Amino acid sequence: MNRPESLPSSAVVRHHHEALLLRLNAHSSHYRDPVSAVAWDSLRFDAPWLPEPLLSLYGLPEFDALSVEERIRLSQAEFVAFCELGLWLEALFIERLGRNRLAEMYRDLAAYRYQLHEMREEIGHSLMFLELQRRAQIPFMSSARDRPRLASAFARFAPEGSAAFWATILVGENIPDRLNRRIFADKELPAAVLAITQIHMREEARHMAFARATIQERSRRLSAWQKRLLSPLLRRVIHQFLHTCFFPSANVYAAAGLAEPVLLARRVRHNPHRRRLMDECAAPSRDFLRSQGFSL
Repeated sequence: MNRPESLPSSAVVRHHHEALLLRLNAHSSHYRDPVSAVAWDSLRFDAPWLPEPLLSLYGLPEFDALSVEERIRLSQAEFVAFCELGLWLEALFIERLGRNRLAEMYRDLAAYRYQLHEMREEIGHSLMFLELQRRAQIPFMSSARDRPRLASAFARFAPEGSAAFWATILVGENIPDRLNRRIFADKELPAAVLAITQIHMREEARHMAFARATIQERSRRLSAWQKRLLSPLLRRVIHQFLHTCFFPSANVYAAAGLAEPVLLARRVRHNPHRRRLMDECAAPSRDFLRSQGFSL
């Protein structure tokens, strides 16, 4: 039998994809319900739930003018809003995975098995986020119509087996993961916040590995001109998602009890610190997709 290194490049990609599926299925078999894994009683309401540099107003005069209590309330509202964004993303992903799994079962059993693991984990994350929202007593701060329409449509209707579809999945997982890493680095946050973040990071690491491998395998089937045609669409999807992720709506500031929430939402869009953070979190996704031949 030939060693993997001596196989044609397409066969090498397939070999690594199959090996990755074996590892992912093995790691995902040790599942624990996230809701039962979080020490919810540690969710203190007199402590921040986000590090100050991750707050959207950080770096603006309006942030300096906030009292300690207002900063704490804002951190709690923004963390819940961040998890609410996760609910939307995971609902889209679960919908797409559930729609086409029967065909996948007959095409690639190992991939089918792993995507069932992914569905279970994404459903667990969603239940965890809903439990956070219930305990925080903060109602939904956005509706489906507030989410980026192109990104929603692309996630729902792009061909499920395409590199472009998995590119959108990777963006929706990788950019929040960059924020999660910064959240988890602050060990002064409540244990419940750190547990929610750690669970999400650990399981999304596997999801991202699968998405990257799938993009690598399927982007090989695209010609250079197909990638050029898809690139503007992907750029727009990424742009919409970044704005949804990093620029909270006025409802978030209202939920935090801050005055003039509409003005604050407008001001944050021009916050240099926030824009730098956004670019830093987006860079790994852009770099990877560029390495696959997309112009972003």
